Amino acid sequence: MVLPERPGRVVSDTMAGQPLVSGLTDYAVDKELGFLPAADPVSALDERFAPWERLARDISPLIMTGRLRAAVEAMPELSPGGLCGPELERAYLLLCCLGNAYIWAEPQPQQRVPAVLAVPWCHVAALLDRPPVITHSSIVLNNWRRLTPDEPLSTTNIDAQMTFLGGVDEKWFYLGTVGVELAGAPALPLLVDAQHAVAADDTHRLAVDLLAIEPVIRATTRAILDIERWCDPYVFYHRVRRYLTGWPQPGVIYEGVHDEPLVFAGGNAAQSSLIQAFDAGLGIRHEHKLTGPFLRGMRAYMPLAHRRFVRDLEAGPSVYDFVARRLDHPQLTESYTACVRAMRELRSQHLGLTGKYIGRFERRDHAKKGTGGTDFVPILAKSREETRTRELG
Repeated sequence: MVLPERPGRVVSDTMAGQPLVSGLTDYAVDKELGFLPAADPVSALDERFAPWERLARDISPLIMTGRLRAAVEAMPELSPGGLCGPELERAYLLLCCLGNAYIWAEPQPQQRVPAVLAVPWCHVAALLDRPPVITHSSIVLNNWRRLTPDEPLSTTNIDAQMTFLGGVDEKWFYLGTVGVELAGAPALPLLVDAQHAVAADDTHRLAVDLLAIEPVIRATTRAILDIERWCDPYVFYHRVRRYLTGWPQPGVIYEGVHDEPLVFAGGNAAQSSLIQAFDAGLGIRHEHKLTGPFLRGMRAYMPLAHRRFVRDLEAGPSVYDFVARRLDHPQLTESYTACVRAMRELRSQHLGLTGKYIGRFERRDHAKKGTGGTDFVPILAKSREETRTRELG
C-alpha cells in the first residue's frame, strides 16, 4: 500500500489570500541546511542498542558472506522505548538498512520480516509517521557526518554513516544527494517570502525574490548532475539500486505486526521535500493521473514537519496566479518564467540522468522502473510538461 497523506487544514478561497507559512523553524527547516537536520545526525545509540549498531556496521560483510539473514533472525528482542528526536532518527536509519538488507540480501527477495526486526521497525516508523522501508529521509537526510566537526557542512566535508555494500559509488550517491539538498536550501526562505509579497501586493519584492530563486534552482540542477562524478551508473544499477528498492507485489509481511503483506515504494527523489517545495512555492501544479497521485503519495515518506511545509506552501497564495494577472509588469513575468524554465531544465536533466542510471540497463521489453518501483519515464516526462505550461509571456 501507499500511505495516504494525513488530512490537513482545509483552506477556503477566502483564506487562500494569506500565507500559511510565516517561518521555517515551525517546520524543522533550517535557513542554511534546508531539510537536512540542523543538528548533525547521531552517530550511535547507547549501549542498549549495541546489537543493532553491530549488525548495521557489518551489513556489507554479512551480505557478502551470505550470513545477513541469519544474523538478523538471531538478534535479541529490543524495544525502542525511550528514544526520541535524533536518536529515533538513528534507530530508523539502522532498522531501515537492516530491513532492506534482509529483504534483498540474496538473489531471491524475502517476503517476510522476522518479528525481532519487524516489531521495533514498525514501532519506530509509527512514531515518526513514516513507513517501515528505506526512505530518502533515512538514507540521505539522516545518514551523514562531518569530517571536520567545526567546519560547515558541504560535499567536501562529509561522509556517509551507513552503506549496504560500501565503496565510493554508493557513498557518493547518498552524499551527492545531500549536496542537492544543500544547493536548494537558500530558495526555501525566498519561496516563503514570495508568498508574503503576493499577499502584500508587492510586485517589486516578488520580482526580487524570483530573481534570487532562479539561480538557486540552476545550482540545484548542477548538484544533481554532480552525482555522476563519483557514482558510476553501472555500479549503481548492478550493486546499489537493489537495496534502495521497495516492496513489489504481493508485498512483504511484517511478522508480529501485520498479517497481510504491505507494498511500499523504495527511496526515491520524489520523497525529497525540496523539489516539491519548489513546485508548491512557484505554483507549479501536478494534477495529471500519472503525476498527482504519485507525488502526493510520496509525501507520506517525508518527515511529518516537512510534509506540512510543502502542504502549507502549496495552500498559500499562488505566485503563478499573481504574476499571470500582471503581465503588464515585464520584469515580474520574466523573473517568474526564468524560474519555471529552470525547473523545466532541472526535470530534463533529472530525466536524462535517471535514464542513464537505470533505463539503459533495462531490457528493451522490460518496464523502466526507478527505486521507487514506478515507471519513471512517463512520470518525469509528464511533470516536465506540466512545468512548461506555467511559463508566461
